[in-house]
Amino acid sequence: MSSMRTPFATALIAALSAMATSSHAGFFIPKDITMLMFTATPDEQNYELAYGIDRRVSGAIVFTRLQQGSNTAPRRNLATAQLAYLVHRQPTTDGIFNAYLWAGPIATRIDPHAPRSLVEPMRKHAADKIGKVSTVENKAQIGAQGGLWIDFETRSIYTRVKFHGFKTEDWRRNEVVAQAMLAPYKADYEDIASWGGVQIKRVSGNKTEITPYVRFFQRRWWIDAGVSVDRTHRDNFFFNVSYTF
Repeated sequence: MSSMRTPFATALIAALSAMATSSHAGFFIPKDITMLMFTATPDEQNYELAYGIDRRVSGAIVFTRLQQGSNTAPRRNLATAQLAYLVHRQPTTDGIFNAYLWAGPIATRIDPHAPRSLVEPMRKHAADKIGKVSTVENKAQIGAQGGLWIDFETRSIYTRVKFHGFKTEDWRRNEVVAQAMLAPYKADYEDIASWGGVQIKRVSGNKTEITPYVRFFQRRWWIDAGVSVDRTHRDNFFFNVSYTF
C-alpha cells in the first residue's frame, strides 16, 4: 500500500471517498484534477464540473433541479459557482481528517413550465415574507450559498458531517447530512474498493431521510447507489456517478 501514502494519492483517495447523495460540490478536488459528476434522486438532479486550482483551493460550476417540500411542489432550477478551501488536513496513523469551507453565488428560479396553480402559493408566501410582490415566477433570484464539510477516513471506515445553506431574497434551503460507512475489505489503490453504510439527511421543510447505500470506486471513477427506508421517502432511489481526469 505504499502507493497510497504519496501526498497526491492520499488527497485523491480523500476526494474520491468524500461523495454523498446530495453533495452540491462542497468537497475538495486535488490540484490539476478535473471532476465530472451526475447525481439523480426523485427530488433532485445535479450536474457538476469541478477543478483543483491549488493544493488548498478548488472551484466548481453546478446546475441543479430540485423539488423542495411535497411531491406536488414545483421544481426549482439553480445555477451555482463556488470556491472550496481546505481549512485543515491532518494525517493519522492509518487515516486522514479533513475540514473544508465553500461559498459562492447562486441564481435560481421556479421551473417556467410549472403549473400556475402550484406557483401562486409560493409567490404569495414570498410576498408575505418580504412585504412585496415576488418575482419568483418569471425572473431569476440572485443569492448566495456556502457550507462546511468535515470527514475522517481510514481504509476501513469513513465518517462525514456536512452543512449546506442556500439563500435568496425570498427562498432559503438548509441541508444537514451525516454519513458512516465500513469497507468489507482493505483494497489497494489500484483495485476496486467497495463500501457500505448509511446516510441521514435533513432538508429544511422536509422530514429526515435515512438511506443505506453502497459505493464502488477506483482511481478515477466512483459509483454510489442506495434506497431510502424511512416512511416519508421509502423506496426513493438515488444514483451517483463521477469521473476524474
